[in-house]
Amino acid sequence: MSIYERVIVKFGIKNQKDKMIEEMAELTIALFKERSGLEHNIAEEIADTQIVLDQMKLLYPEWISWEQVKLRRLEERL
Repeated sequence: MSIYERVIVKFGIKNQKDKMIEEMAELTIALFKERSGLEHNIAEEIADTQIVLDQMKLLYPEWISWEQVKLRRLEERL
Protein backbone atom coordinates (compact mmCIF):
# COMPACT_ATOMS: atom_id res chain seq x y z
CA MET A 1 0.00 0.00 0.00
CA SER A 2 1.41 3.42 -0.96
CA ILE A 3 1.91 6.20 1.54
CA TYR A 4 -0.99 8.05 -0.11
CA GLU A 5 -3.31 5.09 0.35
CA ARG A 6 -2.19 4.71 3.96
CA VAL A 7 -2.93 8.36 4.67
CA ILE A 8 -6.42 8.06 3.17
CA VAL A 9 -7.12 4.93 5.24
CA LYS A 10 -5.77 6.47 8.44
CA PHE A 11 -7.39 9.92 8.22
CA GLY A 12 -10.39 9.20 6.00
CA ILE A 13 -11.59 10.47 2.64
CA LYS A 14 -13.54 13.44 4.05
CA ASN A 15 -10.58 14.68 6.08
CA GLN A 16 -8.25 14.41 3.10
CA LYS A 17 -10.69 16.32 0.90
CA ASP A 18 -10.77 19.02 3.58
CA LYS A 19 -6.96 18.94 3.62
CA MET A 20 -6.96 19.46 -0.16
CA ILE A 21 -9.09 22.58 0.26
CA GLU A 22 -6.79 23.85 3.01
CA GLU A 23 -3.60 23.29 1.02
CA MET A 24 -5.01 24.93 -2.11
CA ALA A 25 -6.01 27.95 -0.01
CA GLU A 26 -2.53 28.17 1.50
CA LEU A 27 -0.97 28.05 -1.96
CA THR A 28 -3.34 30.76 -3.14
CA ILE A 29 -2.35 32.98 -0.20
CA ALA A 30 1.35 32.40 -0.90
CA LEU A 31 0.86 33.40 -4.55
CA PHE A 32 -0.96 36.59 -3.51
CA LYS A 33 1.86 37.40 -1.08
CA GLU A 34 4.41 37.14 -3.88
CA ARG A 35 2.28 39.32 -6.12
CA SER A 36 2.20 41.94 -3.35
CA GLY A 37 5.96 41.80 -2.94
CA LEU A 38 5.75 40.08 0.43
CA GLU A 39 7.77 37.15 1.71
CA HIS A 40 6.17 33.88 0.60
CA ASN A 41 6.58 30.12 0.76
CA ILE A 42 5.22 29.14 -2.65
CA ALA A 43 7.57 26.19 -3.19
CA GLU A 44 6.63 24.65 0.17
CA GLU A 45 2.92 25.15 -0.51
CA ILE A 46 3.27 23.59 -3.98
CA ALA A 47 4.80 20.52 -2.32
CA ASP A 48 2.01 20.30 0.26
CA THR A 49 -0.66 20.76 -2.40
CA GLN A 50 0.92 18.17 -4.70
CA ILE A 51 1.06 15.56 -1.94
CA VAL A 52 -2.65 15.87 -1.23
CA LEU A 53 -3.45 16.17 -4.95
CA ASP A 54 -1.76 12.81 -5.48
CA GLN A 55 -4.16 11.39 -2.91
CA MET A 56 -7.12 12.90 -4.77
CA LYS A 57 -5.89 11.26 -7.97
CA LEU A 58 -6.32 7.90 -6.25
CA LEU A 59 -9.88 8.77 -5.31
CA TYR A 60 -10.75 10.06 -8.78
CA PRO A 61 -8.86 7.91 -11.31
CA GLU A 62 -10.88 9.37 -14.19
CA TRP A 63 -8.71 12.51 -13.88
CA ILE A 64 -6.25 11.00 -16.35
CA SER A 65 -8.69 11.04 -19.28
CA TRP A 66 -9.66 14.61 -18.44
CA GLU A 67 -6.02 15.58 -18.37
CA GLN A 68 -5.60 14.24 -21.89
CA VAL A 69 -8.62 16.23 -23.11
CA LYS A 70 -7.34 19.40 -21.49
CA LEU A 71 -3.81 18.93 -22.85
CA ARG A 72 -5.15 18.45 -26.39
CA ARG A 73 -7.15 21.68 -26.05
CA LEU A 74 -4.11 23.49 -24.75
CA GLU A 75 -2.00 22.19 -27.63
CA GLU A 76 -4.60 23.50 -30.10
CA ARG A 77 -4.33 26.97 -28.56
CA LEU A 78 -0.57 27.07 -29.03
